[in-house]
Amino acid sequence: MSQYLEALRQAMVIYPMIVVLFTVPYIAWSYHKYGSVLSLRVLIVYSFLLYLLCVYCLVILPLPTPEKAATLHGHKAQLIPFSFLADIVKQAEIQPGQPASWLHIFTGSAFWTTIFNLFMTMPFGVYLRYYFCYHWRKTLRLSFLLSLFFELTQLSGLYFVYPGSYRLFDVDDLIVNTAGSMIGFALAGPVSRLLPTRQELDTVSFQRGASISFTRRVFAFLADMACLIFASCILAVFVVPFGITLSIQWLPVLFLLYFGLLPAFCHGQTPGKRLTRMKIVQANSDTAHWYQYFLRYGLLITGLVGVPYWLNRLLFILMNVLHLDSLASLVLHGLLVGGYLFWLFFAGIRMALHKPLFYERWSRTKLISTVKRT
Repeated sequence: MSQYLEALRQAMVIYPMIVVLFTVPYIAWSYHKYGSVLSLRVLIVYSFLLYLLCVYCLVILPLPTPEKAATLHGHKAQLIPFSFLADIVKQAEIQPGQPASWLHIFTGSAFWTTIFNLFMTMPFGVYLRYYFCYHWRKTLRLSFLLSLFFELTQLSGLYFVYPGSYRLFDVDDLIVNTAGSMIGFALAGPVSRLLPTRQELDTVSFQRGASISFTRRVFAFLADMACLIFASCILAVFVVPFGITLSIQWLPVLFLLYFGLLPAFCHGQTPGKRLTRMKIVQANSDTAHWYQYFLRYGLLITGLVGVPYWLNRLLFILMNVLHLDSLASLVLHGLLVGGYLFWLFFAGIRMALHKPLFYERWSRTKLISTVKRT
């Protein structure tokens, strides 16, 4: 029992790292497919990841010690089907004329190992039927392949990291694990009546994807900034032979070119907006003119960077002219930073309420969702 608990503890330690690696791709996929990230769907998908990680850790852990690993050789396999039944009967020492001896079945390790293997894969069948909506035939194939993957992991000595198998490849595990998944598939029918169906989850997701949320806009903007920085790095290397050095002062120009030219040539979309299924159009929903893209993002970069930069320069000039001390400088810079953060907070609130911001009003543009239910 202690080795099982240790395997689960290791899974909980690894899980946050898996979440970090999985979250950004999952959010990108959700926005691209549905235009929204539904909290209940996140709970289901992430619980499925946790389940798979726990099962995998139970399969491979505990790892052999260096001393034990040095003695491993060959790859051991048990290829006789249903031999676990003989093991259970043998351990129970059943007496044909003594019905009470049948109770000894529940005291043997072979019985409880079989039950454990059966229950270990039951959630897999539940997930495949409830969330992925797979037919029993596909569930049977995937359940067998999952069990085969686990057994080959053991047979290969953790993909030949070890010179031999440190756990036994057992054909009975293939049978029991696959049976456990199919039992889970059968139980998923009653269980699914207590939860919203996959179709209902999709309907809510598409309905929310018809409007553009604050987090969707922010994610698209961050994706575009990542693309812009990547493209800037490539451009910086490319222009070095020409004696040109791209410094941080070039960033506003590159920002304006990126967000102005790409929508003009890509029907109102940048890579980030295409990823999250959004499009820039005029306020009346007609196709925007090319100059509106430049005006829109010229106003945005001015508000985000230009105005704060020149206010900060003006503040330094004012301090030098009036000979202000360090305390006054600290207070004035604090007011400037606080005002800037409040302005960002106010803009975020307006976006969350689906209110147009200043650069959208002045450029007469807006964002619309291009998500369509498939």
